[in-house]
Amino acid sequence: MFSSNTIAPTGTGVRNPRRRQRTSSTDSAAVRQLPKRLKRSGLTSETFRPLHNPSANGDIYSHETTPSAYGFVQGAERHDQMGGDHTSLTIRNRIHKKAERERRGYRDDGSVELTKNDTYAVTRLATTPIQLQDDRSFAKWRGELAPSIGYAVATTPTEALVWRYKQGANAADSKPTIIRLLYGSQRGNQPIPLAILIPSPSEPGLLVIMPVTGKVTYWETLSGAASVDLSRQKQQAVQGTVSGLASGELITGIIEAEPQGFFLSVSSGKVVHLTIADSQGKASISTQVLRNTNAQTSGLFGSLRTVFSGTGWLKDVAAVKAGRSMHRGHRECIIATTKGVLQGWELNFNGANFLKYEIDAKSKLVESILDTGTFSRDSEDRELSVLDFTFLPVAVKRQEVTSSTSGSTTRLLVLTTISSANDACYNLHVVNIANGAIHVPVVHPVYCYKSPYLPESASQPTLLVPEPGQTAYIVFEKSVVLVSLEEIEESPDSQLQTEARRTPDPFQDVVDFRKDKDWCVVGCGIDIPEKGHRGSACTVMVQGYGLVKVSVAPLEGDLTSSDRAMVTAETKLEQAVFYGSQQSLLDFTGRSETQFTIEDVQEAALRISRSITNSSSKHLATAGPSMEQHLQRRSTALADLIKHLRKQNQPLNRRVRWELLWEAEKIAAARAIWRSYNDSFHSRQKGEKVLLHELIECISENDKTENQPEDHETDPVRHWFIHDVWRLQILIPWVTKALTLLYDESIEDNQPMSSAYRARHISEAHDIELLALQTAYRFRQDNASLYGLDEKSMEDGLLIQDYQDMPEIWTSTTFICEAVRSLAEYFQTFAIDLDSQNSSDEEGNGPPQKLLEKIAEDNPRLVDISCQTHLERSRLLQASDNPDIRQQGHDLESKSCEYRTKLLKGLVTIGQAFAAIKLGEKYQDMEALAEVLESEIQTSQEELNNHIVADEDVEDLQAKIVLCQGYVDEYFQKYGAAWANAFFARFVAQDRISQLLLHGPKQRQHLTAFLRSHAECAAFSWINEVAIEKDYAAAADDLRFAQKQVSGVWAKKIQLSMSKLATMAAVTNQQKENDRAVPLTRQIDSQVEVLNVQEQLYSYLLPIMRSALNDTPAKIEVVMEQYGKRFVRAKKALRSALKFNIGKIVEEQALDAEDLADTITLMDEDALDPNNEFSVCRFLTALRLVHLYFLETGEVARRELLEKIVWRRCIIQDDWPKINRTELKDDAQVEAETGITALFKTLREGFRSGFWDDNPPPAPSSLRGVGTTVESLRVSSRCNTAPDSALSVIATDLEVEDEVLDSCIDEGRLEEWWSGIIEAAKMSAGNEADWRGGKKSQRRAAEREFGHQMRQNDETAWRNQGVVTRGIDTDEEGDVMMDM
Repeated sequence: MFSSNTIAPTGTGVRNPRRRQRTSSTDSAAVRQLPKRLKRSGLTSETFRPLHNPSANGDIYSHETTPSAYGFVQGAERHDQMGGDHTSLTIRNRIHKKAERERRGYRDDGSVELTKNDTYAVTRLATTPIQLQDDRSFAKWRGELAPSIGYAVATTPTEALVWRYKQGANAADSKPTIIRLLYGSQRGNQPIPLAILIPSPSEPGLLVIMPVTGKVTYWETLSGAASVDLSRQKQQAVQGTVSGLASGELITGIIEAEPQGFFLSVSSGKVVHLTIADSQGKASISTQVLRNTNAQTSGLFGSLRTVFSGTGWLKDVAAVKAGRSMHRGHRECIIATTKGVLQGWELNFNGANFLKYEIDAKSKLVESILDTGTFSRDSEDRELSVLDFTFLPVAVKRQEVTSSTSGSTTRLLVLTTISSANDACYNLHVVNIANGAIHVPVVHPVYCYKSPYLPESASQPTLLVPEPGQTAYIVFEKSVVLVSLEEIEESPDSQLQTEARRTPDPFQDVVDFRKDKDWCVVGCGIDIPEKGHRGSACTVMVQGYGLVKVSVAPLEGDLTSSDRAMVTAETKLEQAVFYGSQQSLLDFTGRSETQFTIEDVQEAALRISRSITNSSSKHLATAGPSMEQHLQRRSTALADLIKHLRKQNQPLNRRVRWELLWEAEKIAAARAIWRSYNDSFHSRQKGEKVLLHELIECISENDKTENQPEDHETDPVRHWFIHDVWRLQILIPWVTKALTLLYDESIEDNQPMSSAYRARHISEAHDIELLALQTAYRFRQDNASLYGLDEKSMEDGLLIQDYQDMPEIWTSTTFICEAVRSLAEYFQTFAIDLDSQNSSDEEGNGPPQKLLEKIAEDNPRLVDISCQTHLERSRLLQASDNPDIRQQGHDLESKSCEYRTKLLKGLVTIGQAFAAIKLGEKYQDMEALAEVLESEIQTSQEELNNHIVADEDVEDLQAKIVLCQGYVDEYFQKYGAAWANAFFARFVAQDRISQLLLHGPKQRQHLTAFLRSHAECAAFSWINEVAIEKDYAAAADDLRFAQKQVSGVWAKKIQLSMSKLATMAAVTNQQKENDRAVPLTRQIDSQVEVLNVQEQLYSYLLPIMRSALNDTPAKIEVVMEQYGKRFVRAKKALRSALKFNIGKIVEEQALDAEDLADTITLMDEDALDPNNEFSVCRFLTALRLVHLYFLETGEVARRELLEKIVWRRCIIQDDWPKINRTELKDDAQVEAETGITALFKTLREGFRSGFWDDNPPPAPSSLRGVGTTVESLRVSSRCNTAPDSALSVIATDLEVEDEVLDSCIDEGRLEEWWSGIIEAAKMSAGNEADWRGGKKSQRRAAEREFGHQMRQNDETAWRNQGVVTRGIDTDEEGDVMMDM
């Protein structure tokens, strides 16, 4: 056995060596006898009272061992050392029970919850001294925890701070004790001293070791260590030095190895056993380097030379842990190297120690990793390293290791890493050591953390497994990794995985600290759970921040370990949203090892957003005194959600971004509504309901979350704001419904609502809809970029374009569009009714004037919102792929213009004309602007003209007129043609076109453009062209088009004639070329000729019409009775056409050439005057009309059809079978019968006028079947769109005509007579021409004779009077030729 290197204490305060050794007696008197020095110190024994858990956790460890922060101690011994039964102290017992009650009651201890989910929580403890919460207080410090007593110590180069950190500690307990170190150094490059707290029955002790010099200071009590008197502080200390330290060696760690012992790890790989008491219990510092004095030279462990390489210690120690206590005064120690070598030592309190075993576990550890499939066996470039290990509690049981509960088995959890330059693979190995051999039954690969461990880090990874052993905590410098060790429920899959020695871990996650800060872990330890608490926890000390507790909740109810099998995107997002902005320690940006698909992220984001909007999230309270704060919290959470998603560069699709934005809009709108509702309490009587309260009660049960009276929920308004804000699009349409319902109910109850009460409700309704929608649109515009949307593509919160694939927008649903417009109209109607009823009655029940003014000022804003909602919805519908929906969008756009114009006009009625003007400008509604401005100007002018205003208001009205006129002039420059068209269109609509020509020269250009672009103004446009523009060609076009707009014969002739004159003027002024003017004038002449024919027919019918006086229907009947009895008697369609055309002739309405020809040919032949020139030439006139119509339209097929119909009617006017019967008739009689037929007259007149030269008469047989079928009629453009039923009636009538023609051809042998009739007609026309030529010659000869006689008489008279005359020259006609 090695002798202990005992160092005598140097202070006078060392205990008397003759004192009786302190035993573990349960006599409470020993505890009650407090040292006198406590009375002289600011500290009290109560300050250092240990936690009420005397047995610690010894009941779950093999051989009744109990874990501390640094090792294991036998449960019974720990209990004895803590002073036995503390309950004998009456006062302490009461205080202790109160603290327990406070902990169980979840009292507010000032801690801050940094994050929380269903599995774990991270909390910042409020007990951290303020000096340690700011890294500016100390450059660097080192911390150690004593979980068994709930104390912590932090050391700096010169001081140590000790305080109670356990939750539930009162202010006095949490106050830190500052201890000046005896060997502190101010040199900045010196390692920070090591300190550890030592439990004791009264108050903890403190052990401090200087890493470089090995100086050891031990105070049995903190009160002694905290003495302000330096000499007294030294007297109370037991001092010593760690022996055996070589130059350059540093002490790097202290590991508690009770009783009264510690292990010191040295940078060179040494392990030193340090004790603070001798065998008699007297305080004494002794150290001894572990060396194997009894090792065998062969066998399991090999030679000492092989194990220690001649130096006596290992050089790559990864961890040293104190294990179980064999028996009193003995302790097991296990040392692990980074290469995977495990050494088991047995230590004796008297200094003797020996090596029990040494095992090279590397191959086993590597094999277990390869069996998991994480790496291939060819990965030779990776090296396994052991980082840390810890003892497993017995509570961790798995099917594979059921035999590990035997007393001869040591069960470890080993942390290893296989690292490369960029990443690392961490694994947790369950290692069983028995009889010098190891077995690795289970491996837990760490999938969630792959950052490589850097040896130069401030702290090395630490592995902690708190009770009840269900979760492992791997504490890195800036991260804490949680790995579940819970047993997977048995299933076929789990059995297969067990056989493969790879049981899947139900849960893994990482708590990361921010990388941009200097925060790092400087100490950590497990938390000893309280009685009845099944969860596990650990506490870490963070440099510059304080103490942070990471606790894992136990499985509750029916939950199983499989329920924690995965970290979901929703969980991660919730943590970032609800905790990311509340503190600055944790980093929620996520890790590359834990990635989620974008679909999962989007679904999670939408679920979280909806849970915030409807308050179903577990992170939100559903009750509280301030609804404003509650809504603010939800609004902040939604903002944090999108900020986190954007920070993560998540490629959210456009629809998801919009839906997230809409949820945030609703919360923002709800906040605005609530503030208005909350403020309304100051202006109403106690208990009086406002519209919002009534409104929420009116909403259907299917559209809101019902109150739960059994849960004492009595406020429907607050309940709606908590649970139903996401249904805001349902609340708004109910506003107008509620107004109507409340008013109707008052009527039904025979208690009509007063106008004042209605006005107040209308005002509140305005507030609700305005606050909701205006806030939503403003929020959308202001936050579009935050949600990854282009705010430049918006205007006042409305998308200008890109509505494709957009879902229905909540601000412009069909019901909201209707509701907002209805409310705006509701007040405008109410105001009109109120004005007509003069509601300010003598009883004073009318609405206050200020209230009416407030509503009137709100109404334009509501009209604006109505325009926005309609515009938004119409754009959305028009962007649809469905043509029916697109058409709905176009229809809504047209209706929206009508709605807008109506609402803007309504604003004028409530005295908001200039607000209407501004809205008209905003939406560029030129029609509404024109109507509003014109109305204002006319109304003001009428008031001035009628002198119905007071003298003091005259100037105001005049200024108003000037202002409105200024708007008119301004808009011509601002909006150009759009305004001009709308403004001038008002004159056209009101039949005030003539006033257009009175506008000044500033509007000349716009007026001309308007008149030219509006054909309906052609009748006045030509005046502008002639008088102002001097454009005769344009005037001619206007007149030619204007004649089409009038139906009167006289008006048409005048305009056609003027058009011809304007055309000629245009040629003269070189505005139109002659080649282009000639066809136009010919066309005009043709049209005039048609009108002349109609005038002739009117003159022919005028004598008959006079008999009917001025009764137009009577005139029509008289004409039809005279000329429409025989030929159209059995022809229904033709008779109707004839009657219709006669009606237009009677009214002097112009007929086109086709209708006029049709009318002339349908009149009865026998009713006409045979001697009248019109009746003689009517069929030739009809053919001329057809010819003129062809010149205008150019339709050849139609011309041929009409000509043949005219010829057929001409032929069938006479009885040709009768004419054909020539028996007993001489030539004169036959010639006379033929000469009076319509056919002969028509042929003769045609030859006489030369018409047949270009239009020869057709043979009768070619006229058969013309127009007797529907198909033959469709060659006419007029019949293209006519239904078959209408054309069939016409064809039937024409078929009757065709039958008569057949009779004429067959029975009357007209085909044989045809050539003879043509010759006779031609001869008759020639004879008549000769006769007329002879008459003309005789007249000219008489005129010449008369002229000759007169000249002779004159010459004789002149000679008699002595007048000299010269010869007078005459031409061949006898006319005098004058000298020029």
